[in-house]
Amino acid sequence: MEMKSKLIEAAAQMQPDPPRSKLDDYAEVIWELRRKRKRIRTITKFLNEHGVKVSKSTVARWLKTHPLPQRVNAKSAQDSLIAQSPEVIAQAKEFFIKQNNHESKPPKPYNY
Repeated sequence: MEMKSKLIEAAAQMQPDPPRSKLDDYAEVIWELRRKRKRIRTITKFLNEHGVKVSKSTVARWLKTHPLPQRVNAKSAQDSLIAQSPEVIAQAKEFFIKQNNHESKPPKPYNY
């Protein structure tokens, strides 16, 4: 038993490994965007515009290995933001307002 307690104590004193993916630090942001039903392409563009250089395949693989957690008593998508700074929230809102307010172009006539 003495050996087991020493091993447990030694394991408790070990430092945790660093994140394995550069997206681990942005998990809450990615999950929030997925809750809003944003596509992987849009999430990738959002991250790239905010300084996180990442490809669509990286985001897709990350989402496969990190399932979306269930919300706990969140009344709206805004309530589910976890410890985000007001600057990040403002940037996200600005980004998606730009996305949705694109100019509608008249359809091109068919060339027969």
